[in-house]
Amino acid sequence: MLHKLAEDISFYFVTYKVIDIKDRDTYIYGLELLISTLFTSVSILLLGFFIGELISAVAYLLVYFFLKSYTGGYHAKHYYQCYIYSILVFIAIIIIKNVTLSIYQPHIGLMLLFFSIIIIFRFAPVENKNNPKSKKEIIKNKKIARNRILLMSIIIILGYIVQAKLVGLWFMLALTEFSIAYSILKQKFLERGEHSE
Repeated sequence: MLHKLAEDISFYFVTYKVIDIKDRDTYIYGLELLISTLFTSVSILLLGFFIGELISAVAYLLVYFFLKSYTGGYHAKHYYQCYIYSILVFIAIIIIKNVTLSIYQPHIGLMLLFFSIIIIFRFAPVENKNNPKSKKEIIKNKKIARNRILLMSIIIILGYIVQAKLVGLWFMLALTEFSIAYSILKQKFLERGEHSE
């Protein structure tokens, strides 16, 4: 259904000479990605709204978009799998945030930041075979990913210090950072399994 929608939109673009016919496949891929991302983001925002965690949903999406495009990570084979994975990760993070006592959140959050920095410095960016990158792009993404994880971590640490009453928000950001690092490890593990077969 998603592929068909992207094909229809790209056909419209070709018909009205917005894009060239030879570029249609590239636009179909980009449109699938855009539609999937919008659908997932809106679903997370709606879920956050209905469970009383809209600020957490916004925080999750901000960190996710700020880091993930440069770090890479787990890529499901189908868009619906990516959708389900993203929703489940968000729900898991909300559960962890809500069951962790606020007194422990700064300590656990700082540990998660530490592990996230190590993982991203060591393994990011993870390449996607559907969107290959040149060596120059990989080097650029590595530098951006490292700068962004450090910037985000500094913001979270300063947040814990300056606005301690927002401990739940800072913990949510740390958990989201760690979920991206986990996504990187998961993809590396899957790639290793494919190479060993």
